[in-house]
Amino acid sequence: MNTTAATAEIREAMERLEPEPEHTAHVAHLALRLFDELRPLHGLDAETRVLLEGAACLHDIGWPVSKRGVGHHKHSARLIRKQRWKHLTPSEVDLVAQIARYHRRALPSSEHTDFHALDRHRQEVVRCLAAILRLADAFDRSHLQFVRDIKVRIESKSLDFMLFCRESPSREIAGADRKGNLAREVFGRDLVFRYQLASLP
Repeated sequence: MNTTAATAEIREAMERLEPEPEHTAHVAHLALRLFDELRPLHGLDAETRVLLEGAACLHDIGWPVSKRGVGHHKHSARLIRKQRWKHLTPSEVDLVAQIARYHRRALPSSEHTDFHALDRHRQEVVRCLAAILRLADAFDRSHLQFVRDIKVRIESKSLDFMLFCRESPSREIAGADRKGNLAREVFGRDLVFRYQLASLP
């Protein structure tokens, strides 16, 4: 993968297809921060990081074709697969689509045909990156970019998230606690959320 070309192609698709590119760009920023902070646990590489960026940038493209957002995560996965990608292989596109599909609602399951078709390693990649995306999306639940940055302290029994915010992130923390179910499974730790108000751009 040419990561620079793939990232540029993903960002172009986001600007063209996403109904709220400001939200999805911010979710991508938060997702990549989480990926980097959690690297000691997942050990995934730079190319996999691009797949997460793709899913984060495009996770809501199904919203305009859904009824009031119902099932938009599945529409997003379908639309990701329908794009003509020059810098992602079909296998990589499938992973991006599945990560985006699991940004809300049901967790990855062997009862889902597409997920079941993946080998064990790629299943774990989808689970890990979807867990990160679910948290990143929750951290912008208001779509107002209150959470500007994140640091994670990795403890033996918990992940301690410090959110640097320009406004109180009560809705974001409530959403992350709810959508953190997959992260608790993947990383085998409780999730602790704290925040600090700061003057951030």
